[in-house]
Amino acid sequence: MTATGLYLLASLAVKRPTRSILSLALISVTFVLLLEEAFLNGLNPSAGLGLALLAALSLPLAGSISKLNEDERYALQVCGLMFATRLAFIPFPQRFLINTAPPSVYALVIALIIAFVALKRISLTRIGLGRSSNPLYREIGAGASVGILSGLAEYLILKPSPIRLAADNIQATLYVVIVMTLFVGLGEEMLFRGLVQESYQKVLPSWSAILIASLQFGIMHYGWFNPLELLFAYGMGIVFGYSFWKTKSLIAPLTIHSLGNIVMFHIAAYPELMLSRNVLALTIIIAAVLLLVAPWRGLPNPKLRICLPTKPVGREYRSVLKKHIGETSMIARRMLQKIRKLRYEDDITYVCPYCRRVLTGKERYCDICGQQLLLEK
Repeated sequence: MTATGLYLLASLAVKRPTRSILSLALISVTFVLLLEEAFLNGLNPSAGLGLALLAALSLPLAGSISKLNEDERYALQVCGLMFATRLAFIPFPQRFLINTAPPSVYALVIALIIAFVALKRISLTRIGLGRSSNPLYREIGAGASVGILSGLAEYLILKPSPIRLAADNIQATLYVVIVMTLFVGLGEEMLFRGLVQESYQKVLPSWSAILIASLQFGIMHYGWFNPLELLFAYGMGIVFGYSFWKTKSLIAPLTIHSLGNIVMFHIAAYPELMLSRNVLALTIIIAAVLLLVAPWRGLPNPKLRICLPTKPVGREYRSVLKKHIGETSMIARRMLQKIRKLRYEDDITYVCPYCRRVLTGKERYCDICGQQLLLEK
């Protein structure tokens, strides 16, 4: 239902109407992803594995259809990459990832993404890894304020079992920061924002692309078997997508994503300390200060491509429309005058001076006596 509603919103775009064939394809990909996650996480793991493998192979082939343009083929190929990276997580249950977060699995995902980027010769700026035109401290500060609160909220939703870290607290903290930033956060943001959402933005209005990519990101959290986690992941996907769209960089979404995971991981490791009243108050104060120091309004606003028409669009075309209406009216008046003149000439009557016969039209000879009429128009 959500995917169908997003398709209707995309099809009503004013500045950039979408082609129905690709919109239906992206909706089908979303439903296949949901079906694959449902099978893979309990209904029929073998069927889920086969469905993921089939989608990973068939979507790039579908992207070679000649009727599609280059941007549409690229979007389908990226969808195939999404299923291909999902195959790397199949041996590991979702709950296993929070306890260990094996960097080797995410390293495989990042390797697939790098291979795809290299083979397609995609620029790093396109996927958000280039140098941003925005101040770095604004993007990191704005992302950190949201990331701290998101980590706390996700812990309250999932309530994972306590995690045992190494005896050396500094070493354990550095390990968590490196893994959650350079492996988990970077891998997922490069895939869902740098590739998936960016490819959708080329063929859909911006907000429709953000919502569909966020919906697919939320479905990937099906393995938690928690409806609130699905809704939370979908909402955070919108936040990640909006920050990527606004900044044209992965710095802000990567900061939100990685810091949220780091905060949740440390709360699970030290629940008594992190959930105490003083620490919670300090966390909220830090988040509020960061949000005020680095406000989102300090970043430039990209050009919206929304579904509702706006007044500036009407003003822009008002003079052009008035000019065309004036030209059309003038041509119509001239044609009407010409028609009236022709009808008037046809209705002129002539009287033959010899036989007194009344003639109508442009005759120059009387059809009775054959005399020439020496009359002018």
